[in-house]
Amino acid sequence: MLAPLADAGVSAFHASTRRYWEPAFEGSDLNLAAWAKRLTGKAAIAVGSVGLSGDFLQDSAGTAGLEPLVERMARDEFDLVAVGRALLVDHEWVRKVLDGQVDGFLSFTHEAEKTLF
Repeated sequence: MLAPLADAGVSAFHASTRRYWEPAFEGSDLNLAAWAKRLTGKAAIAVGSVGLSGDFLQDSAGTAGLEPLVERMARDEFDLVAVGRALLVDHEWVRKVLDGQVDGFLSFTHEAEKTLF
């Protein structure tokens, strides 16, 4: 499925999964973004509960450290990271990451999500 898209000129694959840290296939620790990059040689974007420690379908998903994400990126498993719910609930998320204030993230809640609309 990926090869025809890569051959057609796709420059990056945005591999959305529920949790970026979960393997895409049994017997491998690579996520879907890492597999897309490995199979095509194209850039890959990882996403899926980045910055969240729990299931975002519950009432609250606490914050998670970014160390595993940074380690995977350093291993060249993917090139970019997309952030959704964590950024929606904490508009200072990127600044906090850049400033090294990763212990100060706000937790995602469905109540906070309602304030966005």
